[in-house]
Amino acid sequence: MQSRWKAAGLCGLLALVPALAQATTLYLSPSGSDSNTGATAATALKTLKGVLTRVKAAAPTDAVDIVVAEGTYVGQSVIWTYFNGQPITFAPPTGATTKPVFDGGGADLSWFTMDDSTDAAVPTNLHFIGLAVTNYWLGLDLGRNKAAGNSHNEVREMLFERIGGAYSSGPPMGYAALRLRNSSFNTIAGNSFQDVRNSDSADSDGDGVNEDLTSYIHAIYAAHNAHDNIISDNDFNQVSGDAVRTRNGSDNNLIQGNRFVAAGKYSAYSDWVADTGEECPSMNNQFKDNTVGDGYLGPFKAGYVTHTYGPGDRCGGTEALRIIESGTVME
Repeated sequence: MQSRWKAAGLCGLLALVPALAQATTLYLSPSGSDSNTGATAATALKTLKGVLTRVKAAAPTDAVDIVVAEGTYVGQSVIWTYFNGQPITFAPPTGATTKPVFDGGGADLSWFTMDDSTDAAVPTNLHFIGLAVTNYWLGLDLGRNKAAGNSHNEVREMLFERIGGAYSSGPPMGYAALRLRNSSFNTIAGNSFQDVRNSDSADSDGDGVNEDLTSYIHAIYAAHNAHDNIISDNDFNQVSGDAVRTRNGSDNNLIQGNRFVAAGKYSAYSDWVADTGEECPSMNNQFKDNTVGDGYLGPFKAGYVTHTYGPGDRCGGTEALRIIESGTVME
């Protein structure tokens, strides 16, 4: 049986950073070079992999700021493996007027995959602010191995657009624009998820028969003990699967103040657990004060704005406490 996490002071307030706080700063630019130092805008690095190499070599113990210059970065992908417990932030420079764009070009790529920390007690503390991610099979993947896990990350004012099997040469069944696995105490706020889709006619298992894969992808997919996350003030538009889905013991998440338009094949938000096996239903997730229009295929069935799938009585769960919905505004 999986242990249950109790709600622990979910709060949208950000701690103020001391004015004299130290930070290591690196610069990234489409016109940069990974042979540069990255120490100034004039000596910027070119790729996220180049940034990771520099950071791991320097092994800073203070905060790390990666200043992402405006422009378009083509075909980039990274598995991030450096954590020191301090904030590591990817954001455009102060005064930027457009979002820097990471364009996967429709290749079989995930933009940014965060490896799990080797020590669950040390927060991974990655912050993604004000960037655009487009034409990828999967956008941002927080957590890989479901082991030590990751926590206290932030995804804010991002644009995820044209994500999934419908927009890449990868497997036709994509899973998410933003995937959380054993990922907790994160803030996901003020983002836009646009055109997150799988194909309605593709062969996912090679048996020569095309299937409708639209329901398998989600804008946000929180699975395998992804608990105590705040998902607030986001826009979801043209999402072919349920826009937000939780799975397997992903408890105490707050989904509040979001707007759903043509987002969700069956529901705006759903919790899923396998019919057989040892997975646990997710418990005490709040769907609060959200604005919901039609789903991806038209109006939702009555009672299906939120919905649960699979047995709710495993691991001490009760069906009544899986999703707590209040204040939904239909438009």
